[in-house]
Amino acid sequence: MILLVVWSLAQSWFFPALWPEQFSIKAWLNADFTPFKTSLWLGFSTSLIALVMVLIWLEWGPQRNNAWLYAPLILPVIPLSAAQYFALLVLHLDGTVLGLIWSHLLWVVPYVLLSLVGAYRQFDSRLMLTAQTLGYSRWQACLCMKWPLLMRPILAAFALGFAVSIAQYLPTLFAGAGRFSTVTTEAIALSSGGNRRTMAIQAVLLMLLPMLAFALAAIVSHWQAKHRRGLR
Repeated sequence: MILLVVWSLAQSWFFPALWPEQFSIKAWLNADFTPFKTSLWLGFSTSLIALVMVLIWLEWGPQRNNAWLYAPLILPVIPLSAAQYFALLVLHLDGTVLGLIWSHLLWVVPYVLLSLVGAYRQFDSRLMLTAQTLGYSRWQACLCMKWPLLMRPILAAFALGFAVSIAQYLPTLFAGAGRFSTVTTEAIALSSGGNRRTMAIQAVLLMLLPMLAFALAAIVSHWQAKHRRGLR
């Protein structure tokens, strides 16, 4: 990470020099942040939708025989991405925002489910029973009691889903039909070029997005715990 930051600021750095001769932020000032913005809204939208789907599935879905949901984690990526692209072509959704988000959901949902299912299954069901006894519906009990108590694993699952969405290359390339450029597609495309400063900037942004997501999840979780110390 430090090496990438140095490369992004290096004005000139040639072998056998162990350190750049000059540093400049010119490359950052002239950088194209459109892929960063695309990755930001795409990752946020996908992880949020995936989180809602997983919470609904864990609460109201079947409790057994859910192994098929993890199939995208073990199936080969290229054939599955090609099948996604074929389905989008049939539905005329290739190159659209809806098709792009759907293609990412196929990979994000299993990771969010895998990270959240353990904490969800260990939740004390007597708390839900008590809330329903006091007149709350199941939906109200989840919204006001269960999900706030599970906020830490929920935030961690959201951050993980965001990171998984940011890392998607082939689904973005196929489903987006080349119309959507993210930091991942840019970093891989620039890796075969000669401008190392531009490549380093995109690589730094690629690492920065998941780090920000996990940092935000940790900050919100800490803030929530700090303001609920009276319940201990």
